[in-house]
This record gives sequence, structure tokens and C-alpha cells, in this order.
Amino acid sequence: MRLPRRPLSLILSGALLFTSACYAQTSQEVDQRLDYLMGEHAHTQYHQFFSTFQRAVVSHDKQQVASMLSYPITAQVAGKDRILLNKKAFLAVYDKIFTHSLQDVVRRQRYSELFANSQGVMIGEQGEIWFSGICQQESCRTSTVKILRINGNSR
Repeated sequence: MRLPRRPLSLILSGALLFTSACYAQTSQEVDQRLDYLMGEHAHTQYHQFFSTFQRAVVSHDKQQVASMLSYPITAQVAGKDRILLNKKAFLAVYDKIFTHSLQDVVRRQRYSELFANSQGVMIGEQGEIWFSGICQQESCRTSTVKILRINGNSR
């Protein structure tokens, strides 16, 4: 039996259409994904963290942003990875990390478009910033959401 041939462009167009539909999300879908990955009702804490972080970056509240990081943290400073041991070290290079392009990535990010996996939640299409829960004790019954990594933005 011979199958009918389809033009390659038609097949690729259909594949692209299907792929983009898979990435379309709603806030409720993100909530469900976060609850599945991070624990029951975790989405509330993650949504609040994301909103607070976004507001802090957009309003240039360096102190607030600094308080939301897990130290030591690896951050891209002027295009190079650097380990920042504490809040003071972070604040000294804040403007080299949160360039206009990285601020724009954070400003444009929508909660409904966040990517999440078992490692954490990603801001930006290229994984510019990652955040997740940090266990407060060995049993990990409670966690605090913090920024784990700032990869920067090459644009």
C-alpha cells in the first residue's frame, strides 16, 4: 500500500501549529503544574513570589530583588558567570546583571507563560532567571521560594 505524498511545507506547517498550541497556557494550567511539581497549593506562593519579583525589577527596587535571591548565587555579570556570596556582593553589581534587556525580559514575562519543571520555574524564553523553593529544614515540609540562578540575557 502506498501512502499519498504530502508537501513537506504542509507537514512542517502542521507540526509548528501543533507545537505552538502545546505551549499555550492559562494561569490555571500553570497553577496546576506548579501544584503537581512543587506540592499541593504551592502555586499561591510561586505566583506571589513571581509578582513581587516582577514589580521589584520593574520599579528598580534593588534591595527587594536582593532579598529574593538564594546565596551564594551564580549570576551572569557583564557576560561572565560569577558566584556572588551575599547581598552586598550582589548589590555591588546589580546594574551589570539587570541590564535593560534583562529587565525587559522580566517585565514582559506573563505568569500564564511561565515554564516549570522539577528543577524550578523559568523566566524568559532562554532561561534567563530560575526560581524554586528552598527547604527550610531537612524534612522539607516548608520551603521559601528564591531566585536560584540568573543567566542573564545575551540580546
